[in-house]
Amino acid sequence: MTEEQLHHLNNDPLPEGVYDAAQAAIVRYAQKSTRLEPIDDATYAALAKHFSAPQIMDICLTVGLSNMVNRFHATFLTDVDQATIDEVEAGDAIAGVCAIPRPKPPQPG
Repeated sequence: MTEEQLHHLNNDPLPEGVYDAAQAAIVRYAQKSTRLEPIDDATYAALAKHFSAPQIMDICLTVGLSNMVNRFHATFLTDVDQATIDEVEAGDAIAGVCAIPRPKPPQPG
């Protein structure tokens, strides 16, 4: 994904011309799944236009697994190594903003 595509992951509706049709179908599915919204017929049909049933299962598994891991880390405020923090902050500086809010680490004391 490009920095511009990453920047628009939370947009609803998605901006025109940023994602191709297949990418937009995945992003819309991931948005709904992440928000625990029902996956309606239109969302599934948009995926089915571009992907086979096994590919849709892979997309579902990938999004679901990512959500599970992210919820685990959010719950337990998992420490992140400094190298990863530096990379994320460098990416934020390039994009101008992180599209996905991150929790602030707890302060000592």
